[in-house]
Amino acid sequence: MGIMTARPRARTFRSFVLRALVPRVVGFAAVAAVLGLGQAMVVDRSAHSADATLPDAASAAPAWTAADAAAYPGCVPSADWPSGRIASYLVVHRFRDDTDQKMAFDDAWQVNHDDTEVDDVWVVGACG
Repeated sequence: MGIMTARPRARTFRSFVLRALVPRVVGFAAVAAVLGLGQAMVVDRSAHSADATLPDAASAAPAWTAADAAAYPGCVPSADWPSGRIASYLVVHRFRDDTDQKMAFDDAWQVNHDDTEVDDVWVVGACG
């Protein structure tokens, strides 16, 4: 006669869940936790660099003032100038020295469309 071996037990549904699904759920939770922690540690460099490179980006753009109206009679704010009509002269704000001046349209166009931004101007008014 031979050695008697125990008959294999039939596995229950509960044992299947414990042996097959629980390790996978634990593994998924561990990976999700590591990825979540990694995402929380990411530093947004663009927010910090934008603040550092453009300190006066929040300052208001130059605008037509009562002083401009008194200094440049016959000129109007650029928003009031008729669309499509080219002005002979423009009242511009020079960023280089923070002053306003009257400039020929062609000169202002050339200054704003050359290779450097150092001499750019902001148009605040137009003259006929």
